[in-house]
Amino acid sequence: MSNSVVWILESGEDHEGGAVLGVFNTRDTAMGAFVEAAQRMPFGLDDAREEADGSLRLHGGCDWLSLGPYPVQTQAALTQGGGA
Repeated sequence: MSNSVVWILESGEDHEGGAVLGVFNTRDTAMGAFVEAAQRMPFGLDDAREEADGSLRLHGGCDWLSLGPYPVQTQAALTQGGGA
């Protein structure tokens, strides 16, 4: 069973969905892109939080930005019934 994780940086608008901005092998690797994306948010921040799993979430106006860990599924894990 795999315990590999990737960190996915996403942004979007409330009730409009979002887009993946990047996939990173560690949270630290993603931080530069996260800060750059946060600086491009057009409205002031009205919520910023760090979750227990290390996820980062920003919200400003109707825009949001998130960086979170996602498990990587391997063929072996799927074959053994270890799906998400």
